[in-house]
Amino acid sequence: MYKIKIFFGRAVLFLLYSLIQLFSLLPTKKPKKTENVIVLTGAFYSKNWIDAHLVPLLTCSSTKHVYIVSNDIDYDIEGLDVVKPPIALNSIAGETLARLITFFIYSCKVRPDYIGGFHILFNGTLAVLFSKILCCHSIYFSVGGITETLVTGKTENNFFKFLNGKDQFITSYICKIIACSTRVITMGNGAKSFLSENGIISNQIHVISGAIDAYKFYPDSLKNKEYDIVLTARLSKVKQVNLYLDIIKRIKEKQVDCRALIIGDGPLLSELKAYAKQLDIEDKVYFAGHQSDVLSWLQKSKIYLLTSRSEGLALSMLEGLKVGLPAIVPNVGDLSDVLVNNYNGYLIENHDVEEFSKSIIKLIQSPDLLSEYSNNAIESTRRFDLACVQQQWNELFIAEIN
Repeated sequence: MYKIKIFFGRAVLFLLYSLIQLFSLLPTKKPKKTENVIVLTGAFYSKNWIDAHLVPLLTCSSTKHVYIVSNDIDYDIEGLDVVKPPIALNSIAGETLARLITFFIYSCKVRPDYIGGFHILFNGTLAVLFSKILCCHSIYFSVGGITETLVTGKTENNFFKFLNGKDQFITSYICKIIACSTRVITMGNGAKSFLSENGIISNQIHVISGAIDAYKFYPDSLKNKEYDIVLTARLSKVKQVNLYLDIIKRIKEKQVDCRALIIGDGPLLSELKAYAKQLDIEDKVYFAGHQSDVLSWLQKSKIYLLTSRSEGLALSMLEGLKVGLPAIVPNVGDLSDVLVNNYNGYLIENHDVEEFSKSIIKLIQSPDLLSEYSNNAIESTRRFDLACVQQQWNELFIAEIN
């Protein structure tokens, strides 16, 4: 059965790449410096994620209007239209397929300058294909970093979740498809380097992370924080929140008082609550669930923690740093683009529970060091302010003309 699934997965990618190559023979309309109309699709799990990735693109001077096809978004801002698939189509085809069908139909209707998708499987891939069919340009948003190429063999993508290891053919054809995109947006330099080494022309790749609005995320003057550490994440396997609980357990074993907070919801919520009870730390950790006002919860905390198996450049970490929380994170993906050891936090190798716990205790028990790292955390996020990211988008459209 596994061989059949691998064969089918390879065949789908080969077919999509072949179609992209076929329609690449059509002429492409000239790029524009301003007045660009863009159609996008993707899955969005929080309003902050939309604020970070859509608002800078929408509000830069090169963009006229953005349409986004999504089941998840209720968002009201000038210049943005949210297009939801018809209810009847959702019922017949399922939400994902209905969204992708609507994505193509609406692209045909609008005839945009750019068609874009968040994540390569399959939003980004179909964005590239549709752009070739409609003779316009494409943008692939690589928000998940190199893991989107399945180079690690681990994925939460429903179509390829059967993979039990890396498949070179699949990774190779994903990279071939990415190379057909007009512009590739990565969150950090690590992903850019990987893609450059795997056939994507460096000039196609732009490092444009999400923007953090300094008017929405800012430090709080409260000295008595309610929580020592906080994690903000969708509660899924890739985030490894069970490791977060193991760290709390280790700190308790060292007889250090540590109050922990988890912000977020997801398929593993009940399982993680049961695991906290099993570890006898349910009195040390509070599951806040999904929160629309993440800022107020971050402001109640001292240190930001991340335990993910893989990341691009985590938006949640940037939000924590902007609020003045030193971060303790695994050295994966593009996190080291911002997180500097012994400056605004600590990078942990190999997801080591002991190193995580030592770093947390060091900051908890050293108020002066915590304050120093907190100031450095704020300073390290200046380049992610909205105006800076808007300028990066303007430069991308200018580069396209040149």
